[in-house]
Amino acid sequence: MNWYILGERERQRSGQFVAVAAAYDDMTATLVRDYLRENGVGAAFPPITYLYGPLQTRIWVHSDDEETALRLLEELRTEWRGM
Repeated sequence: MNWYILGERERQRSGQFVAVAAAYDDMTATLVRDYLRENGVGAAFPPITYLYGPLQTRIWVHSDDEETALRLLEELRTEWRGM
C-alpha cells in the first residue's frame, strides 16, 4: 500500500477542509479514509485525482479534525509497517 502523510506545506486547504494524506491508488485511499472514519474523523476523497508527479488521491478532513487525523495517520503508518 503506497500512501503518505502530507507535510504541513503540502496540505492543501479548501474552505473548512484540509488534505492530510495522499495515496497512489483508490483502494489504498479508501482504506486510509475508512480507518479515519472508524476512529471518529469524517474523512473523504473527491472523485478527482490530482497530478503531482505520479497520480495521487488526496484524503480530506474538516480542519477541526486535522490534528486528530494526523495522529491517527501516524498510528496507521506504524501499524502497517509492522505487517
